[in-house]
Amino acid sequence: MYAPQLAPCPAPVVIRLIGVLDADLIAAFANVERGLASNGGATVIVNVRDLDLLGERDLHTLLKTVGEARSEGRDLRFDAKGFAWRSAIRRELGMPSTVEEGCKAAVRRTIIVAHSGKQRRR
Repeated sequence: MYAPQLAPCPAPVVIRLIGVLDADLIAAFANVERGLASNGGATVIVNVRDLDLLGERDLHTLLKTVGEARSEGRDLRFDAKGFAWRSAIRRELGMPSTVEEGCKAAVRRTIIVAHSGKQRRR
């Protein structure tokens, strides 16, 4: 029986996005991801399980950011469970919305990027 070969996953790093998905969180994610790319180009797993979606515009902006990074040759993969995420990832990027178990087991560090939608008072 034929079994498809999984893509290798060298030294993955997880970027876990937490909070409200908006332009500030997307910009912070892009900065962290570019910094990781300049330090050796590890596989980056984008964990979006703890994100609150307030609108589809920000979802599409994040997917566009990831798509641009992938088109530049960087290895970014999603770890998503929600139906909205899974269908948007498949529709816009044409890639799976989950990460292989072997790749998850090889994770060497997790970077958390968090953002609250509440405005701080000074």
